[in-house]
Amino acid sequence: MVITIDRPDEINPNISLFHPRAFEQTIGDFLTFLRGDVVSSDMQEWHAPVQWQPIPRINNICAKFQIRSAYNANRYERWIVTPISSTHLLSISFKLSWSHVHHKMGGINSEEQHDISNMEKLCDDIMDSLEVKLSTKALAQQQAALRGLEDTSLVSEYPPLKWEQNKELTL
Repeated sequence: MVITIDRPDEINPNISLFHPRAFEQTIGDFLTFLRGDVVSSDMQEWHAPVQWQPIPRINNICAKFQIRSAYNANRYERWIVTPISSTHLLSISFKLSWSHVHHKMGGINSEEQHDISNMEKLCDDIMDSLEVKLSTKALAQQQAALRGLEDTSLVSEYPPLKWEQNKELTL
């Protein structure tokens, strides 16, 4: 489990991460920074966000999603992200990966699968128990960002981003 507080390098002072569209855009920018450069000639290595799920129970915008490997079905990450100020995001992530199952008699059997449902449930339980209490200053920033908005919800679907291989210049 990794817990981070992130601040984008370039922040427009007129934008607040408490605004749903700014939050969604920042998630996309963050995922592009994190995984967007891992692209080969035939396909991108990572798909994100996958299984996007807004979390309405928190008195703040919040979303869960996954980052999945295109090459290794036994490797993915589960994330939950919420703003804690106009310029900072709280992120909790779990990197899940597993290898082939070893037989009792020795050797590897690539046909067997691990049952990771208990590990996934533990991740979900931790994420579902998240409570974030915003400071007085952050609450004022949130109110200012949401003032005048009729719909303060996140998009219900956020399709995986498409990243392209960096094109080399030829002379």
